[in-house]
Amino acid sequence: MPRNLLVMIVASLGFFFVTATTFTSLGYVLYTMVAELGWSQAAAGLSFSLLGLACGLSSPLPPLLMKMIGTRLTMFAGCMILAAGFGTASVIENLGLFFMATTLMGIGFSLVAPSPAIYLLATWFPKSSSRMIGFYFMSGSAGGIAGPLIVGTIVGLTGSWRLHWMVMAAMAIVLGILCLIAIRDAVKVESVEQVRGAGSGHAVAAGESPWTVREALFSPTFLILAFAMTVVQTVVTTTHSALVSHVANMGMGAAAGAIAMSLVALAGTLAKGVTGALCERIDPKRLLVGGLALQSVAIAMLCTATGLAGAYTASLLFGIGWGLAWLSAHILLLRYFGAAIAGDMTAMATTATTFAVFGPIFAGRIADTTGGFGLALATFAVLLAIATLSTALFLRPPVRVKARMEQDVLLIEPEVVAAE
Repeated sequence: MPRNLLVMIVASLGFFFVTATTFTSLGYVLYTMVAELGWSQAAAGLSFSLLGLACGLSSPLPPLLMKMIGTRLTMFAGCMILAAGFGTASVIENLGLFFMATTLMGIGFSLVAPSPAIYLLATWFPKSSSRMIGFYFMSGSAGGIAGPLIVGTIVGLTGSWRLHWMVMAAMAIVLGILCLIAIRDAVKVESVEQVRGAGSGHAVAAGESPWTVREALFSPTFLILAFAMTVVQTVVTTTHSALVSHVANMGMGAAAGAIAMSLVALAGTLAKGVTGALCERIDPKRLLVGGLALQSVAIAMLCTATGLAGAYTASLLFGIGWGLAWLSAHILLLRYFGAAIAGDMTAMATTATTFAVFGPIFAGRIADTTGGFGLALATFAVLLAIATLSTALFLRPPVRVKARMEQDVLLIEPEVVAAE
């Protein structure tokens, strides 16, 4: 098999694995762990938040390691850290150790995907990198669909969440060995910027932006988009942590919650796949507003659902809204501020979404106080409604202050000449 195809397969398998074993399936495992160990929902939410926080804070680490030891050893190290996190989770008896385990999982996630793999695909497939990167992200989305079902099968058949973590630790080691065998750098990493710019060099060459990053960062347009993206990420993160428990508390069982989680991932994947094409025919702002509104309605439906049909329908609608809103927001950043600084603006918006880690803690605290997630979900439905209205009413294409002043001067000068 050609080396470039081998690299693509193993890198995609890595994204599938880390997605399946962390964010999308942790909520299912937490449901069984909380019941057995007597933890509070707030503590469970904090462990989920630490996973997301560790993943976000460690995101600058892969380019540095890739420069020092190469991409192959960076991804191998990520697999070993994942294995350490999973192995620690399999033997824990107290919260402190589990917090350390989820932190290790977050760091391992960053080292395996997506930054190292995007660099590999961009350099191994210079003429078809966009297509290969698209396939790569589809693989990650597939992991989100399969993860809850895999966990449900292992825990359902054995009744042991510890065995699940042991199996995942073993699989992480196998993945690490595959990385050692298959992964190679097509182009040696010489700088951090080389990794950060991989896969987007063609976009930067599309033209210069009239904006500076500082000007764009403080524009009302960016602030509204960042707020909408933060709300979406907060609700998505919280849904991943609480959906299984919420559905189970409705008397439907944890297995039904796992199916609901997979439906969210499936609908989100399909929606993201078609949103790019839709944005060529429909104003992305309309898609963003529609996606936010759909998520708000879906979360409200989850609050009032009493049967499987309602829960599954709400999950599908939420996934569709998530896919529409998330991708259209990124496309708006590109269209409003230009390709030259689109990467910087996306990074800034992603940094703002770090506040999403507080969502699971808030929901867990509410669940401990009220006995369920209904009130927390209702709060998030209202928050999504606010984001929908603010986006619909106030989001406009940005106008630079300097450009506006120049226009005012041009309008004033003819009047001055006429007066003279």
